[in-house]
Amino acid sequence: MPKTPRVFAHSASALALLLPLPLGCGHSHSELGRPEATLSANADAQTAFRVLRAAWFSGSSSERRKLEAELRMFLVRFPRDEPSDTVRVLIAFDCVSRGALQEARVFLASVRQQVGSVHDFAQVGEAYALLREGKPEDAWSKLEPLAGKIVDPEERLVFSELRLRAAVDAHRFTRAVTAAEELLTEAPAESRAQLEDMVRDLFQRAPKVDLLDSLQNFDRADPADSAGAPAREWLRRMLRERLVALAVKERDAVLARRLLDSAPAALRTSDSGAKLAGIASGGQSAPLILGRSLGVVLSLGNSELRRRSASLAAGLARGLGLPDALAKPGGVHLLSQEDGGTPEGTVEALRELSAEGATILVAGVDPASAEVAANFSEQNGIPVLLVESPGSSFGRLGEAFVLGESASDEQTAMDAELSQRKWQRIARVGRAGEPCDIPADSATATRFSVQEWRRARISAVVVLGSGACAREVTGELRQIAFSPPLALGLEAAEFVFSSEAPRQSFALGSGVFPSPKRPDARENPASPALDWYEALGHDAALLTRAALDGFPDGRVDDIRAVRELHARAERALGTARASLWTSDARGFSEAHVLPRTLTIISSESQPKKSP
Repeated sequence: MPKTPRVFAHSASALALLLPLPLGCGHSHSELGRPEATLSANADAQTAFRVLRAAWFSGSSSERRKLEAELRMFLVRFPRDEPSDTVRVLIAFDCVSRGALQEARVFLASVRQQVGSVHDFAQVGEAYALLREGKPEDAWSKLEPLAGKIVDPEERLVFSELRLRAAVDAHRFTRAVTAAEELLTEAPAESRAQLEDMVRDLFQRAPKVDLLDSLQNFDRADPADSAGAPAREWLRRMLRERLVALAVKERDAVLARRLLDSAPAALRTSDSGAKLAGIASGGQSAPLILGRSLGVVLSLGNSELRRRSASLAAGLARGLGLPDALAKPGGVHLLSQEDGGTPEGTVEALRELSAEGATILVAGVDPASAEVAANFSEQNGIPVLLVESPGSSFGRLGEAFVLGESASDEQTAMDAELSQRKWQRIARVGRAGEPCDIPADSATATRFSVQEWRRARISAVVVLGSGACAREVTGELRQIAFSPPLALGLEAAEFVFSSEAPRQSFALGSGVFPSPKRPDARENPASPALDWYEALGHDAALLTRAALDGFPDGRVDDIRAVRELHARAERALGTARASLWTSDARGFSEAHVLPRTLTIISSESQPKKSP
C-alpha cells in the first residue's frame, strides 16, 4: 500500500495552490528551457498572462491541473516576454504541490537572477519546497526576510499562509499566532470564514502552554492598536475556546482556575463556565498514602497501548520482586487502574490511585497520556514516572520524571545510522510510516506495500513499532523473496536477535537493552524476549524501590503529612540509584529526564555508540 502524500487542508481558493496532487509533474526536463518561438506582440502576451494568472489563483486544485499545459504553452509562445518568469514560478508551485521538488527548483533557478516581485515570489516557492521536505524552520527563515515586501494581494495571501504553516510544523505556536493574525487581517472578506476554519484546525495541535501564553499576550495587547482588531478578537475567542475544551476534556483543575480568573462574564455564566468551576474546585486528589505503594495506569486506548501496558506491568512486577518481596522488609505494593482509553479516564485512574494511597505513580505509555499525567502531577504535587516523553513543546515537568526516550532523539539516531550506511531508499512502518495495524489488501493478501518496496529496490525498512510488527513485515517480505535489512527502533529492538531478522539489520539500544538473553535469564530462563516497555517497567520499579526506602509503613491521611511525603518522594526519585536495564546511568541525577546514550546493535557485531 503506497504511502499517501501529506495533504494540507486548505479552504480559500486563492490558497488552493498548496494542496498536494499525485506525485510527479509528468514533464521532461527538456521542456524547461526557453525555446525559440515566434514572438507575439507584448499586448497579446499580457492579455494571455492576465487570464492564466487570474484562473490559477482563483481555481481549485483540479482546475489548476488543467491549466499547467496552458502555462507551459505560454512559455513556448512567449519565452522572453516579461510575464514568462512569473509563469515559471507558478509552474514551480504546481510541481512542489505534486512532490516534484527537483523539477520545481529548476524552474525557480531560471528566475533567480530576476529582481523585484518575481524574485520575491520565487523565494516563497522555495520556502514551499522546504516545507514539503519537512524543513519548517528553513522555510520560516526563507520567508521571514520577505515580510512586508510581497505587495500583490494574492501573492501575499500565499506568503502569509506559508508562514503560518511553517510555524505550526515547527511547533512554534506563539509565532504561529502572529502569522495567523497577519493572514486573517489581510484576507478578503469572502475568504475570511474559510481561513478561520483552517486556522482553527491547525491549532488543534498546539500544546496548552503555548495556547495560554498566546491568550495572555492578546489580553495584554494595547486596545488602541485597531489595525488588526477583528482578527485579534477572533483569535482570542478561538484560543479561549480551545483551552476551555482541553480543561474540560482533561479535567485540568489548574488550567480551569486560570481560565476562570480571566474569563469574560459570558463564559462564567455559560455551561462551559459551570463545568470549569466544578473542575477547578474538585481537581485535587484526596490526600492519602498507604505504606510504600506504586500505582500504574494501564492504557486501553488501542491494541498497541494495551500491549505496551501489559509489558510495563510485567516489568514493574519483576522489578519489585512481586509477590515474594511483600513478605520482606521494604517491600513495595503495586496498585493498578485502567484508563478506559480516554484522557478523562487517565485523569480518573491517576486520581483513584492517589486516593488508594500510591506514593509514586507510573503512567503515559504514549505522548498524549504522558502529557495528561504530567499535568496531573503538577496540579496535585504527586511524583509521576512518565513512560513516554510528553514532547519537547510541553514545558516544565514539575514533579514528573521521564523514563523513556524522546521520539525526536530516536529518529535522529536512526537517521544518522541510515546515512552512515548510505541507505537512502527507505520504507517506513509504524510511527511516521505505514501503520503496523494496517488491514490486508484483499487483492494482494499483504498488509504492507512489499511489492512496491521491491520494485523501488529499497535499501532498508525502518520499523518504529513493536517486535511483532517487525516479524510481520519480515514474513511478508519473505513471501515475495525480498529481504532488505531492517532498521529497528527501540520498541522493536529485541527482534534484531531473532533468527527471522534479515542480515545486516540493526537496532537502536541503550544500557543492556536489547540483548540476546534476558538480563534476568538465570532467574527465569523460560521468559520471552525482553521488550522495551518491560525493560522500562523494570527500571521504574528499581528507582521506586530506592526512592521509597525508609518510608513509613501504614496509613497517612493528614493533608500536611501527605504533601510532605509526596515532596520527599519527588526529591528521592531525583537522587535514587539502581542498576538499570535501559540506561548506563544509574538514575536521574537530580534531572527529570533519564540520561541515555543510544547505541547501534546488530546480531553480527558488538554495540557501538550512535553517531
